[in-house]
Amino acid sequence: MPQQNPTPPAPEPLAGQEGRETCYSCFKPRPLCLCGRVRPVANRTRVTILQHPRERFHAIGTARIARLGLANSEVLLPRAVAPRSLRIPVKLAPGSALLFPGAGARDLAEFEPEEGLPGLVVLDGTWSQARSLLRENPDLGSLPQVRLNPTAPSRYRIRKEPRGGYVSTIEAIVQALQLIEPETPGLDGLMGVFETMIDEQIVYANRNPRRPLRKMARRTQRAQERLGGQASRLDGV
Repeated sequence: MPQQNPTPPAPEPLAGQEGRETCYSCFKPRPLCLCGRVRPVANRTRVTILQHPRERFHAIGTARIARLGLANSEVLLPRAVAPRSLRIPVKLAPGSALLFPGAGARDLAEFEPEEGLPGLVVLDGTWSQARSLLRENPDLGSLPQVRLNPTAPSRYRIRKEPRGGYVSTIEAIVQALQLIEPETPGLDGLMGVFETMIDEQIVYANRNPRRPLRKMARRTQRAQERLGGQASRLDGV
């Protein structure tokens, strides 16, 4: 599929980013902000991303690209009613499916073009976190499950996937939509933003080898908490 929306050139990453400002829409440092690079995609299938809390501020989390780029999408986090609760109240369109490679999950490549899906639920986190979200939200167990059968390894070159067929959140969403609604333009553009983000993070990590990604995530979270209501919130939060 030809790329419909070319990705604008990325800004040059800074050599040092102490005291850096953060964009509280994409939670990236201002020099690496993604907001102006993501071109909107008018997807037909409603994409609902249930995000583990530890992923919200992760420096290389990819759900932010889907939230910024997909017009018909939302990102939901737990509304804690108890410490460490992962329950996420969600209303889904009838016929929605969970993208998860469970036993009996149907391969999306087997869908006929006229079938479609009104909604797709995606779990955002490590595979351990995704399983925790699934376990703590029993309503998801009633959804039919669909899966991908990737023909190429993940391009997520910083974060190692536990198995060769596993991919990042944005890769999974884009691949799923390309199968469900192949006529929708602009999906390749989201992958361009993803690859640029990874390239920049590799450059930053090489220049700052003593700053682990988890410390960067904690620093962003603390700054966001200090700002309180002034910080932009995620959809549905």
